[in-house]
Amino acid sequence: MSVLAASEVSVPSPGTEARSLCFVIDPNLGFCRDFSKQLRGIGVDVIEYSNSARLAESIEDHDPTVVFLNLNPGDPFDCIRALTTLVSSNFTGRVQLIAQCEPNLLKSIAKVGEHLGLTMLMPMQKPVEFSAVRKIVAEQRLGLVSALSREFSLGEALKRGWITFWYQPKIDIRRRQVIGAEAFARLNHPQHGVVSPARFLGGADDDDLQELAKLALIHTLKISAMFERQGVQLAIGTNISVESLLRLPVADLVRKHRPQGGSWAGLVFDVSERQAVNKIAELKALSGRLKECGISLALDNCGRGNTSIAMLSAIDFAEIKIDAAIVHGCDGHQARAKVCKTIIQMAHNFSSKATAIGVETDAETQLLAALDCDYAQGYLFGKPMNEQKLVAMIMAGRNDSTNFCAPAMHQV
Repeated sequence: MSVLAASEVSVPSPGTEARSLCFVIDPNLGFCRDFSKQLRGIGVDVIEYSNSARLAESIEDHDPTVVFLNLNPGDPFDCIRALTTLVSSNFTGRVQLIAQCEPNLLKSIAKVGEHLGLTMLMPMQKPVEFSAVRKIVAEQRLGLVSALSREFSLGEALKRGWITFWYQPKIDIRRRQVIGAEAFARLNHPQHGVVSPARFLGGADDDDLQELAKLALIHTLKISAMFERQGVQLAIGTNISVESLLRLPVADLVRKHRPQGGSWAGLVFDVSERQAVNKIAELKALSGRLKECGISLALDNCGRGNTSIAMLSAIDFAEIKIDAAIVHGCDGHQARAKVCKTIIQMAHNFSSKATAIGVETDAETQLLAALDCDYAQGYLFGKPMNEQKLVAMIMAGRNDSTNFCAPAMHQV
C-alpha cells in the first residue's frame, strides 16, 4: 500500500541481515531528506512521509522501530492525532518528537504520548545535530537487527509453516456489495504473534520470494474454491511480482487447485505499474495464457507517473487500481479529484474496471461514485482480516440483503 510522499524503503541485498526501519514524518522535505540520509548512513532504513495521513496503514505494512514525528507548533493537535493513531494501530516501537518550538510545548506533547501508553523518547529541538542522531541509534540499538529478528526471516517462516494470509474486501461501489478480496501475506510467529511484511520480507532471497508467490497462489485458489462451493462469486486477488509470475507454473497449479464448478469467479494478479512498464512484451505474451486459466491482471499503484498508452494497449488489464496517495482526501482536493477522474476514464477507455485503493471516508466514496469508479478497497470497508472473519463478513452480507455492505464493513 502506498502513502503520501513516501520514498521506498531500501531493501538489503539477498543474504545480508535485515536492518531496523524508522519513519520520518515531517512536511519539510529538505529536513526529511537530510535527516533520513544521516540515519541511512549509520545503518538504519528509513521511509519518509510529508504527513501522517496514512499512518495506520503504514504501521500495519511496515512495523517501524522508531517513528520520528514532527510537531507543528501552529497545530499541535495534528501531532496528538498522530500519536492517537499509533496507539489505535497497536504500535509497540518508540516515538521521537522533533520540533522547533517552545520546549514546554514539546515536553507537554511528549507527556500526552506517555499518557496514551506510547514509549516516548526525549524530545529533540531543530536543528538536529548529527551527534544526537548517532546517540539515538546507539541508545535504541538500531542498525543491524538482533539475532531474535532472524526468526522473522521469510525462509525460516516458510520452513516452519508460519506464513498465513489475510484478506481485505473489495467493494462494488454502485451495488454496495463485496465482489472480491485481496490477499496479504503475514507471518504468524508462535511466540510473537502476527508480524508485518516489512519484518520478514527485508533481505529475502529470490528463491524464498518465489516460494511465497507459489504459496499465495495455492492459498488463494483454495479459498476461492471454498467460496465457490458455498455459491459465492468472489474474485480473490494477490500482489505478485512480474518475475515470479513469469517463473511460476501457473497453469499447472491452477489445474490442480482451482474449483471444479463452472461458475468460478477466477483470480486477480496485481502487478505494479513500475514493474509492468519494464516487462510489456513478456506480460503481453503471458496475459492470454493466464486468461485461459481464469486469471486476470490488475495494474497496481496507477498514478505514480509510469503508465503508458503503449502498455495499456498491449496488455489486457481487467482492473486499473488508483494509488492510495491520489485517493486520499480526493473529495476536498481538486487536483487529486482530477487525477482520479482521468484514471477512471482511462480505465474505461481500455475496457478495464477502475479500482480506488485506500478509501477511508464516505466523502471519498461519494466522489468516486460520482466519477463513475467501479470498485473500492480501504479501511472504510475493512482492514485485512483472517479467513474466518472474511467468511463471516460475506455470510452476514448474504443474510442481510437490505443492507449488504455498510454495517459489516465498518465493524470489522
